[in-house]
Amino acid sequence: MNHVEVKQNVIKVYTRQADDNGYSNDIAASVHIARVTETGDAEPFNNNYGVLFAKGAITADNTIKCKGLKNPSIYRAADDLFVIVAPLCAGGYEYDADTKGCAAMWVTSDLVDYSDMKMLYLNSDAFIDRLHISYSMEKGRYEIKWKDMDGRVYMNYCTDIVNQVDMSMPFLLNDTEIPECDTVSVDDDTLARMQDKMQSYRKGHEAEGAMKFSFPLASGWADPQIFAWDGKYYFIATNDNNNNIGIFVRESDTVKGLFESAEPVLILKDDKEKKLIQNFWAPELHVIGGDVYILFAVSGETFGPQCHMMKLKKDGCISHIDDWEEPVRVRRQNGEYLADAGITLDMTYFEAGGVSYLCWSYREHIFSEKDTGSMLYIATIDSENPYVLTSEPVLLSRPLWGWENTDGTINNEGPFALVRDGIVYLAFSGGSAVGDSYAVGYLIADEHDDLLNIVNWYKKPFPVHTSYTINGEYGPGHNSFFTDEHGNVYTVYHAKEKLSGTPRCTGVCRLEFDSDGEPYLVL
Repeated sequence: MNHVEVKQNVIKVYTRQADDNGYSNDIAASVHIARVTETGDAEPFNNNYGVLFAKGAITADNTIKCKGLKNPSIYRAADDLFVIVAPLCAGGYEYDADTKGCAAMWVTSDLVDYSDMKMLYLNSDAFIDRLHISYSMEKGRYEIKWKDMDGRVYMNYCTDIVNQVDMSMPFLLNDTEIPECDTVSVDDDTLARMQDKMQSYRKGHEAEGAMKFSFPLASGWADPQIFAWDGKYYFIATNDNNNNIGIFVRESDTVKGLFESAEPVLILKDDKEKKLIQNFWAPELHVIGGDVYILFAVSGETFGPQCHMMKLKKDGCISHIDDWEEPVRVRRQNGEYLADAGITLDMTYFEAGGVSYLCWSYREHIFSEKDTGSMLYIATIDSENPYVLTSEPVLLSRPLWGWENTDGTINNEGPFALVRDGIVYLAFSGGSAVGDSYAVGYLIADEHDDLLNIVNWYKKPFPVHTSYTINGEYGPGHNSFFTDEHGNVYTVYHAKEKLSGTPRCTGVCRLEFDSDGEPYLVL
């Protein structure tokens, strides 16, 4: 397992130190990957942002304890596989009782797509500082040498490093050090694939009618969407400028006109009698069953946003307040509301494989010690009656990884789907919605699979749009997608012009697609 082919493409794994640019300990305590040049310089992948994050632990009261990683190592295993291992720690680089004798482990064939995180248990109550794995051909076993926090060196062995059914007890060695193994050599094809897949922002190609946008486009407008309908474009978003009261829309013949000349028009105002009072959050326009709907969350007098829908009347105009039917709160198939104890928000709609789906964020005990964090749920609906689910809600994703669960912010929210060439790219956001850690990730699935079965989804281990992606844009997140009349695809998102304390602003960036069809941002 410690055999390394002699090639010129050297790959290094490492962790980083936190900084004041939105890179906290929870994010820094992750596996980063770089190419080591012939001169010894490091060329980081993924904008020097983490690639592999420790999975947090779900507690008995359904909260999440964030975990981190330190001192990662990388090895070649059988069948041309790579194995990355790193001692487990608590949030940042601290330790807790759950991390005694534990390391995290990933297996990959290409250093791009990874297995789910596996645990390596070494039958010890000591905290692991560093470890090294090798395979003894003579003894037919894996040998794991590791050093504890007091500098003592131990060894375990087993014949199956993945399942660990015969992991030995540790025994003390006389070694004072264990070899570092933070680099591995790869062939040209592996390096090329890493370069193709692990750069989230790059120079684009010439594209007919492609538009470029400066940032910011609209100050104080968050959770944005651009929607094409009946020869017009519409812009809808959360209005931070008036404390999220009411829903506003802009209308224009062109996308750029939405930000150059169109004025926001009120299409849903606050109403105490109807309990539409505050938190008019994340409105989205969708065509469902041939009709236009707005999906949004709203609270009554007491904070507690819940998902609602509002249907456009037949032959109605999106920008006319009187052309909308009354808002309706979304219900389960048994007639009950989605939630009474918790909050629901950020609902989106998409069709995949001929099936209609709703996806939204749900959270319990917000602002308390028992905060579950926001979680993504998915369910089916009948497009003729989209207010009522036709399946039980299914938990799709929780913010278990360090980039999703950072600085006390525990978020999976803002889902929005791009369905292209048979694949669903369900974008979602993690980290702080108003902070510098906000970032966009992907859940990916084949559109013809059963999307209510979570095993059919692949959660990309690292975010695709962060404060490190585009210079001068901080905390990007809660994005949506739209396609122009030339077939060019864009992402719409909010971000900030400066670190902490500035308004959330709307940005738009064009997308292209890599060798696997996955979207990336372009200049």
